[in-house]
Amino acid sequence: MTLHGLTEEQQSMWERDGYLVVENFLSREETDAYNAEVDGAFARFEASGAENPATGALNYVRQICGIIEHGEPFVRLMEHPRMMNMLRDLLGDSFVMIDNEAMLKPPGKLAHTSWHRDSSTQIVMNEKPVPFMVKVFYFLSDVPYDGGCLAFLPGSNRMRNDELPSAEKPEDMPGHVRMNVKAGTAVLFNAYTYHSALSNVSDVTRRSLIYNYAQSCLRTWPGYEPSEALKAAAVTNMRKMLLGITPWVNDPKAFEDADAAAVGKTAMG
Repeated sequence: MTLHGLTEEQQSMWERDGYLVVENFLSREETDAYNAEVDGAFARFEASGAENPATGALNYVRQICGIIEHGEPFVRLMEHPRMMNMLRDLLGDSFVMIDNEAMLKPPGKLAHTSWHRDSSTQIVMNEKPVPFMVKVFYFLSDVPYDGGCLAFLPGSNRMRNDELPSAEKPEDMPGHVRMNVKAGTAVLFNAYTYHSALSNVSDVTRRSLIYNYAQSCLRTWPGYEPSEALKAAAVTNMRKMLLGITPWVNDPKAFEDADAAAVGKTAMG
């Protein structure tokens, strides 16, 4: 199998664990710039009195569902060339964006999800399981061990439901691993991997941008549909594919061309 964005080690870790941690995916300069963009977006969103769709609203966090509607930098991160090639290795040559958000998880907040899977099944291609969805978290702050970590049960991507352990409190799940990571880290996970978001009992707000990609047979979650203005402004094949305007990139070299264009250029540039 030819890999386009993953190393062989990363591919093996993904298949074994069901998630992948990529440290320093965003530079310090990029992380600072995205934090400034997020602060501006929240100030405008909350001042406007707008509300998140009921399909995406969560307890114990501050959110902007559909963050790509709040500035071109967020759209460019959606189609980050390096990430597109990594997702090509995980989802194939055709996939779509199905939801996206900015999330702030303040101190003193409880777990906002219990242990769950985002997808109830996987598909098999070339005798290997392929996820319906891959979710990407870009962490914009350091996340301490007690800082409301995203957490996984490694290997649960290969477990049946009746093989999954249980716990009374999310933090007590046996064998779980917490995404106690540095700002700039990207975390990708298979939607079939058992995961949770633990309580933030630190004194730090967990800051993240979240993008969820899926097989092109799926469509954007209700409430997250891209606006007509955003679709009208999409001129690249990659962006049109991700927004569901066209079912594929069309140009077989688009991934490689995007990767080459990214050399020496940040996602914010």
